[in-house]
Amino acid sequence: MALDLSSYRSVQTNLFCKLVVPGYQTLTFSDYHINYTIAGLEYQGIGELLSVSNTTSNLRATSEELSIGISGIPAGNVSDILTKKIKGSEIEITRAFFNASTGALLSISGNPAGKFKGVVNNFNVADELQGSDGTVIITLTATSVIDQLNNKVTGRRTNPIDQAEFYPG
Repeated sequence: MALDLSSYRSVQTNLFCKLVVPGYQTLTFSDYHINYTIAGLEYQGIGELLSVSNTTSNLRATSEELSIGISGIPAGNVSDILTKKIKGSEIEITRAFFNASTGALLSISGNPAGKFKGVVNNFNVADELQGSDGTVIITLTATSVIDQLNNKVTGRRTNPIDQAEFYPG
């Protein structure tokens, strides 16, 4: 569904990420400067500490890969990331449009809109030392649901037991 933004002189867009880590919890964060609630979920506003790679807009659903970078993570929280099952976690990114001068969510049909839905297939943890202080940057690489369907293996096994099941004689 297309959003009609023609009556606005300027809009502000922000991305809201929901990461469902199995056996841990649902993590919600955004590049908005304050905490914000969408559909009953409160998203932690981490502002410029969140970066999301560009995506392309297509008329059809296509396979796509996306990188999400989260910086400024305290070194004490790195063990949580390394010990939880980040790979295979579901990720959903929503884009919301706000009034640039007031910061209010625009009340137009289809806002906020889904931008990406997929699964984390890899992650990278990097340290940045700055004097005696340091921060950690986590980069998640996610593939879309369409890419997962394209990679599905089809066919059947040809071992003797399966062959006898298809050809009993």
